[in-house]
Amino acid sequence: MNSADVRAYYERNTRLFLALGAGRRARTIHRAVWASGIVSADEALHYTSRLLLHEIECLRHDRLAAPVHIIDLGCGVGGTLFYLASHFDGPLSAVGVTISPLQVRLAREQAARLGLQDRFQFIEADFLCLPDLTPADIVFSIEAFVHAPAPERYMAQAARVVRAGGRLIVCDDFLSPRAANGALTAQEQRWLRTFQEGWHAPGLSSAAQITELAGAHGFKLLDDRDLTPDLRVLSWNMGVIDALIRLGRLTWLPSAYWRSTLGSLALQQCLKAGLTTYRFLVFARCD
Repeated sequence: MNSADVRAYYERNTRLFLALGAGRRARTIHRAVWASGIVSADEALHYTSRLLLHEIECLRHDRLAAPVHIIDLGCGVGGTLFYLASHFDGPLSAVGVTISPLQVRLAREQAARLGLQDRFQFIEADFLCLPDLTPADIVFSIEAFVHAPAPERYMAQAARVVRAGGRLIVCDDFLSPRAANGALTAQEQRWLRTFQEGWHAPGLSSAAQITELAGAHGFKLLDDRDLTPDLRVLSWNMGVIDALIRLGRLTWLPSAYWRSTLGSLALQQCLKAGLTTYRFLVFARCD
């Protein structure tokens, strides 16, 4: 599984994700987080964006009125950046990086509709090999880091584009300590494998592994929020879901969307069994 596979995955699936997913109005394909006080689906879909907004506001308070520059590594069609543009009341510029040409085109069209094309730039690039970019105050990846076939290269590239004193934020699925230690049943291994294959998630690692890797590239962990309890996991019987996963693996269809659907079912099993967690990690660039 490599970057070309991830590009093909989003080229084939982005329009389906937007058309069939819960986030079509919000232009996001992220998970809904039903934290305390969240009362609507739109709020749940934007919850991680709200956490990002808080980090930007805290950084702005520290720097007074200085403009804030941010980079979204794995921006999709720009939903998070457009949310931030509409809710942050200070000067903000942004670069969205996606490996998908289709997503770049859709994000640029939306930026033009919103009048943001002068301040918000969207580029096609692999975040494991970034072009020259102006260092940012905040660099983040929401449900994108897990696609990295080489997590160490992601951190090396992030270190290039986060200014000294800036922030790196990674929100994604992570292996639980038990899963990271490898003491899993054959059934649990099948769930993890189906999730990774269906969602093109070769970078699935534990939060501890990522924190150690970040430390090797000059980042210090400031905050680790476990959002797993605020996800609404399918209430289906686990035996039923596992039977669907078994059947799906025996009858892999050519549709990438079908494989993604199986990956989603497998992720539900992983969350229920405590194999994965969904976390919001904030790192400071120390050097």
